[in-house]
Amino acid sequence: MLGTPAAAADVVSPAPARVAVTIYRDQPMRTAELTRLGDDDTHGLALVVEDREIDLPAGRSRLRFEGVADGIIPQSAGEEGLPAAIVERNFDYGLLTPGALIAGSVGETVQLVRTNRRTGREARRNAVIRSGPDGVVLETAGRFEALGCGGEAEKLVFDHVPAGLAARPTLSLAIDAPRAGHYKVRLSYLTVRMDWTADYIARLAPDGRNLALSGWITLANRTATAFENAPTGVVAGHLARVPVDIPVPQTPARDPHCWPAETTHGGWPVTESPVFAALGAAPTRPMAARSMASGMVVAAQKRAIESQLGDYKLYTLAEPTTVAARQTKQVLFLDQPVVKFETVYAHTVEPLGMTTAEPTPQAAEIVLRLENKAAQGLGRPLPAGTVQLRQPQAIAGGRELLLGEPALDRDVPVGEPFELRLGQASEVTLTERLTSDQLRPGHRVSRTFEVLAANAKAQPVTVEIRHDRAGADGFKVTAESTPHADKAGDPLWRLTLPTGAEQTLRYTVEFAR
Repeated sequence: MLGTPAAAADVVSPAPARVAVTIYRDQPMRTAELTRLGDDDTHGLALVVEDREIDLPAGRSRLRFEGVADGIIPQSAGEEGLPAAIVERNFDYGLLTPGALIAGSVGETVQLVRTNRRTGREARRNAVIRSGPDGVVLETAGRFEALGCGGEAEKLVFDHVPAGLAARPTLSLAIDAPRAGHYKVRLSYLTVRMDWTADYIARLAPDGRNLALSGWITLANRTATAFENAPTGVVAGHLARVPVDIPVPQTPARDPHCWPAETTHGGWPVTESPVFAALGAAPTRPMAARSMASGMVVAAQKRAIESQLGDYKLYTLAEPTTVAARQTKQVLFLDQPVVKFETVYAHTVEPLGMTTAEPTPQAAEIVLRLENKAAQGLGRPLPAGTVQLRQPQAIAGGRELLLGEPALDRDVPVGEPFELRLGQASEVTLTERLTSDQLRPGHRVSRTFEVLAANAKAQPVTVEIRHDRAGADGFKVTAESTPHADKAGDPLWRLTLPTGAEQTLRYTVEFAR
């Protein structure tokens, strides 16, 4: 951008009076994947709305909004309530950290303060920073030495902050106000590095006929900005986005090195050598060295309430919450104590490549089938996520054991059915055979299949056999031992097998060659 025009005054808004956050799901992912993303990853999107109050003088001013998210997309910023048009907008990416302070002060004179460990006396002298921050080298009285390598406690005192560094991410505006006054300004912008996921815990009842389903929203804030006591919501659905390049704030790390082999010649640990700014702030770790999140916070009392947002679903926390910098937080949004479901054992016949050779029995897939209806104990919008299925086990002293971790791979609106696929059941097997493969007039193929279903479980089971038509043209079922239904265009047969029973399904299909 062009340089900022000469300003009559600098006006600083240090923090918003109120802030609201709406987090969009960039793309569905598991919570474990989300928490592994690094600080330089631009995954995730949130809309931040800040209410600020400022006093503007008449004429040209440089208005600085401090404390905006460091993942801000500057071109998305919008301002309401200003008395005049904006002349220029800038986002300051250089953040004030120990490493950035040293890097910006190379060649300048600072004060080197040494404290005698035995007497506690301080000795001060002027020093010129010759290199840093990756190994700080000082010139004092014509000699060169590395900071923190002399055995005494050392610190640097700076009399000013280098130009271009800001203590916090800052959005600055140059404006021409026609008159002085007190103004209420609303600042809104998009920021990356904020995201959310959904996780569910499904607890099967001991009789296996219903389950209790709880749902948790995980909020992840990978920015360096905390949003205090903020009304917070998340939006389910796939948001259309145009990829943008987000400049990453420049935060050089403070990394002391001593010679000859990065060792100290006293007792002061290299990684703890303090560097102080002129304001007397306590030593801080460089931003780049911090972890993605300060920890997981569980806020069970902060429920989420769903509402409609156009064609999307909005989940709003029932009360404001603090989304701290580099923190993940879990919020309960679903608690359904009795949810009905049906267990079926599914198998798909895939005819491509099938031969008449002797087949091998295959284990059926365990499928829990549910309907998102109030009559079935649900009737709430369900965002895509991961489900942990648990059940108490008598042989384990009543402890809950994990039965599976299936994916709810799509957002499920109210009224729609959905399935949870758990894995294979070795006691329910299916053996499929191709018994006939013939050419018919009109370039058509006729094939006959037999599928033997066997139940070795101690209770009756429902088996569903689906034939994958694999896009065959003119496909139809011409004969069958049991009537079929349709599922996504494929024929589906449903069998009920008593304990220890077997049943053979026979059917013939035709399709264009």
